[in-house]
Amino acid sequence: MPNRKRNDVPGIALHITQRGNNRQRIFKDENDCQRFAGMLIRFAKKYEVAVHAWVFMPNHIHLLVTPNSRHKVGRMMMCLTGCYTRYYNAKYHRTGTLYEKRFFSSLVGDDEYAITVYRYIELNPVKARLTRHPRSWHWSSYRHNAEGLFSKFLQPHKAFLQLGRNPIECRQNYRKLVNATKVHSREYRKLLNTLRATQLAQGAFGSDDFIEAMSARLGRKLKLKLDED
Repeated sequence: MPNRKRNDVPGIALHITQRGNNRQRIFKDENDCQRFAGMLIRFAKKYEVAVHAWVFMPNHIHLLVTPNSRHKVGRMMMCLTGCYTRYYNAKYHRTGTLYEKRFFSSLVGDDEYAITVYRYIELNPVKARLTRHPRSWHWSSYRHNAEGLFSKFLQPHKAFLQLGRNPIECRQNYRKLVNATKVHSREYRKLLNTLRATQLAQGAFGSDDFIEAMSARLGRKLKLKLDED
């Protein structure tokens, strides 16, 4: 079966997931995470891709990014995964692929849809029961976005900037949204299923109007039929 065409719309956010092959670990220690973070910073800058949120899990990563032109995200991810695989294989005396297939991605609408993906990404460690609160997971953007920890790399999405009248208020309101999210609820499980299905289909997560607009722009149907249960 041929690979689905990539979502590639300048100025529109993408939710990216990249998993380890057979769900194997891709980060074994802090140095691995540090090396990957440096590579992400390097290639995001090189290809002019704005990074809004991120998390490094033991066997996968999530990113929320916005490219300023076509094909840049694919190039960024190709360089990122290629360089990291070479580093990882040399360090752990292994050969072969590190990642499962190509990365998955979906377009993300503005307003509450982008904020939902922010929360999903930064709450991943909580959902996986690796920590009780996202601030305790060192390898994510939570403390930057929610608590104001300085980052010269991270760029807030416009939806994040609409959460308040100033950066302090934006962070306060974002923390309230995160703290109110019940990651083990039935409702949140349905959200996870929607996000995963949308990524697998290289679709779009947003309002009906957003999905229709992106479908017209890309010349293919992006709306998915999802089970209600």
